[in-house]
Amino acid sequence: MRQLIDQMVRVVRWTAGTLFMAIFLLYVVQIGLRYFIGETWLWVPDFLRLLFIWFVFLGATALYASREHLMVDFFVQRMRPRVQDMLAVAIEAAAIAFFAILFFKGLEIAEKRMRVPFDTWDFPTGYAYVSISVCAVLMTAIAAHRIANRVRNLLGKGDPSDVQGN
Repeated sequence: MRQLIDQMVRVVRWTAGTLFMAIFLLYVVQIGLRYFIGETWLWVPDFLRLLFIWFVFLGATALYASREHLMVDFFVQRMRPRVQDMLAVAIEAAAIAFFAILFFKGLEIAEKRMRVPFDTWDFPTGYAYVSISVCAVLMTAIAAHRIANRVRNLLGKGDPSDVQGN
């Protein structure tokens, strides 16, 4: 399971990085066209919005997977390892509940936005907001894997180094 999660995280990171570079390059091209040639592509702002929404949610997933998101663990680090494991299970379970809300609300928003096209091209904005649900599923898989590792650790059957990673 760990290899599957690791592979998924690599794909998410690579995709987020590619989206970031695409956003950056499109902005550079758009600025260059506007100021040096006096031309502009009307579809670019809408396309950038689509890419940006996917980038934000994939980036959040990558940060969550590598534990690089903002967190305060001052008190947790001072607890006994067993208490840390129990607290981690509770936190990840709460995260799964949050991701479930994200999943269903993301589907609801995407469904409503499927009837709303982008401003300059006939493409539903709902495809941008599907990213909420997709990333909620990915983060749920990561959280479930972490819970399994912590429970194995609590039962004395796990590798303590496994709880530090995904």
